[in-house]
Amino acid sequence: MKPEHKQSNLHNRFEPTISRYKELIITTIICLFLTGIYDSINNQTVEIKKWYELMINIRAEQRIQSIDLDALKKSIDRQQSTLDITLDEYEGRIRTLETVITPTQP
Repeated sequence: MKPEHKQSNLHNRFEPTISRYKELIITTIICLFLTGIYDSINNQTVEIKKWYELMINIRAEQRIQSIDLDALKKSIDRQQSTLDITLDEYEGRIRTLETVITPTQP
C-alpha cells in the first residue's frame, strides 16, 4: 500500500464522522466564543458598578462634609455674635469705670 492510499483511506473513514459532528463542532466553537464575550462584558459591568458605587459614596461623603461644614460655620457665627455682645458689655463697664475714676483725680 502506498502512503497516499493509506491517507486517502484514513480520510474516507473519518469523513462521515466529521461531517456528522461538523454542526456540533461549529456550534460549540461559536458558543465558546460567545461565552468569552459574555464573560468579558460581565467583568466590565462589574468594574463599572464598582466605580459607580465608589462615586456615589464619594458624593455622599462630600454631602455629609458640606453639611458638617455648614453646621460648624453657623455654630462659629453664633459664638462670634455671643462674644461680640459680651465684649461690648465689658467695654461698656470699663468705660463706666473710667468715667467714675477719672473725674475724682485732681
